[in-house]
Amino acid sequence: MKNGLIPFILALAMMSASCTKTVGYGDTEIHISYTANGRPLTLDSLCYVNEAGNHFLVNEIQWFISKITLVSEQGDQYVLGHREVTTLLEIPQEKVFYIDTNIPESQTLAIASIPCQRYVSMRFTFGLDQEDNVTGFFTNPPESNMFWPDPLGGGYHYMKLNGKYLDENGDLAPMNIHLGIGQNDNHTEFYQNYFTVEFPLNLELEEDATNVIHLNMNIGNWFRNPHTYDINAFGSAIMQNQEAQRILKENGHDVFEVSTAAPQHSSVAQTLRDIMKKASPKPHFYSLKKS
Repeated sequence: MKNGLIPFILALAMMSASCTKTVGYGDTEIHISYTANGRPLTLDSLCYVNEAGNHFLVNEIQWFISKITLVSEQGDQYVLGHREVTTLLEIPQEKVFYIDTNIPESQTLAIASIPCQRYVSMRFTFGLDQEDNVTGFFTNPPESNMFWPDPLGGGYHYMKLNGKYLDENGDLAPMNIHLGIGQNDNHTEFYQNYFTVEFPLNLELEEDATNVIHLNMNIGNWFRNPHTYDINAFGSAIMQNQEAQRILKENGHDVFEVSTAAPQHSSVAQTLRDIMKKASPKPHFYSLKKS
C-alpha cells in the first residue's frame, strides 16, 4: 500500500508543476507628445493664444518625470526605471527621466522589463520630489544643466518651457516658464511645487510585443483651469515668484493625458522619433551619478 502511493504522489507533483504558469517579462516604451489648444505643437511658431489672450510661441521644453508607477489588476505596484540600468535601489537616478525637445531620443522612454500582466492605472511625479531634488543629484549634462540656484532652494528645475510672447506693447518678449522649488520673499521658507498625477490605464503587457504607453502634454492647459495665467501679469521670469509657481502647479492637474492607443495627431515628438529612426545610433544621453 505504501509503495502504491509513491507513483500517485509523484504524478500529482508533476501535474502541479505543469500547471504552474511562468510569468514573463516585457519591455515597455513611453512615447511623449505635445499639443497646444487641441493641435500638435509646432515649435518656433507664433500661432498659439492662451486663456488670458496672450499670443505665444514655444522654442523648447525641458523637463523631468520621475517615479512612474504602474499598478496591476492584482494591486502590485512597479516603479519604472531606465532599460539601460537595472539596479533601481542602488542608483536612484534610474527612476528619473529627463525629456528635452532638443534631444530626439529623449521623447521615447525605454523602460526596463516588468511582469507581463494587466495594468489598470499609472501615476508619476511631475518634476522631482523632495527626496530626489537635491543639489548634486546629477553631475553631468544635460541633466545637470537643469540646476536650480541654491539661494532659491537648490536642486533642479522641474521644467523649462521656453519661448516668446507678445507683451502689452505688442513687442516679442521672452517667455520663460521655469518651475521648481518656491520660496518666500525673505528666502527663509521654501515650498515644494512638484505634483503627482494618476490615470486609469488598460494595458495588457505582452512578452513578445512592443508595449507602448502614450503620454501627451497639453501646453495650453498650463495657462487655465482652475486659474487663468496671464503672462503679462507675471512677466518673463518666475523662478522667484511663488504665486506664479503655485498657480502653474494647480493648473497642472489636467496638463497630461495617458493612453495605450496611438494619438490621432502627429506632433513634434513624433517628428523627432521619425528623425531618430533615420539617424545613426548615438550614445545614450542619460548620465549616472559618479561615486
